[in-house]
Amino acid sequence: MRTMTPTRNEQWLAMGVMMLLVGAPSRAAAASEADLQRRVEQRLSDEEAVAAKIDVAVANDQVTLSGTLASLWELEWAIDRAERTDGVAAVVSQLTLVAPRPDGDLAIVVADAIQRYPYYTVFDHVSGSVVNGVVTLRGEVTPLRDKTEEIRERVSKVVGVQEVVTEIDILSPGIGDERLRYALALRLFNHPSMGRYIGYDPGIHIIVKTGYVTLKGTVYDEADRLIADSEARRTFGVIRVYNELRTVDEVKKAADSPAAAGVV
Repeated sequence: MRTMTPTRNEQWLAMGVMMLLVGAPSRAAAASEADLQRRVEQRLSDEEAVAAKIDVAVANDQVTLSGTLASLWELEWAIDRAERTDGVAAVVSQLTLVAPRPDGDLAIVVADAIQRYPYYTVFDHVSGSVVNGVVTLRGEVTPLRDKTEEIRERVSKVVGVQEVVTEIDILSPGIGDERLRYALALRLFNHPSMGRYIGYDPGIHIIVKTGYVTLKGTVYDEADRLIADSEARRTFGVIRVYNELRTVDEVKKAADSPAAAGVV
């Protein structure tokens, strides 16, 4: 039986078909990567000021973000938006943040961000520290909203903050503690000498945990600290009072101490 030998034209045709078969997936992959890059960039465009500072690169279904951003919130937001884009399997962050401010300066701005939180009440208390741009938040908040996350977000928007560690406790939602909070506030701020603390910043904060009361914040003098302590102890339902109030002079003296740098 005679063996058929392909002609030169047939050989060239076969090679061409193979090149098409090999080349087609490569072009398709390139088109897919370009499409994925456009989709990621479109997701980031919701915040134009942030998107303008970010470069997007795509390899297969992996996205790499690079650039220098002003705040931790911008960095976390960009990564989250990229991860939520359809078709993205992984996000590699090469994003960096602007250099942190001195810890003392940063602590002042962070404290202001907390105080300006619109749902921060006399029944909440958040403080913290700053070390090399890393902010650690501590304290207690009432459970009416996701205050922990909302306060963290506000702090993460402060320029210079490199990281936020949250160690904030959520107070009991029990009706007994809720009633006790308001009973304490009414008794305390209706006292002839204590009404001046309504709206005073940072003022007096009343922290209630299953009947145990902690008074935090600042008062003008020792007399007011003793009045607050007495009124709290005389409120029905209070099991025990921990008085951590400080006078204005004590706060000023502590602020002048080298150890105060970086304290929120």
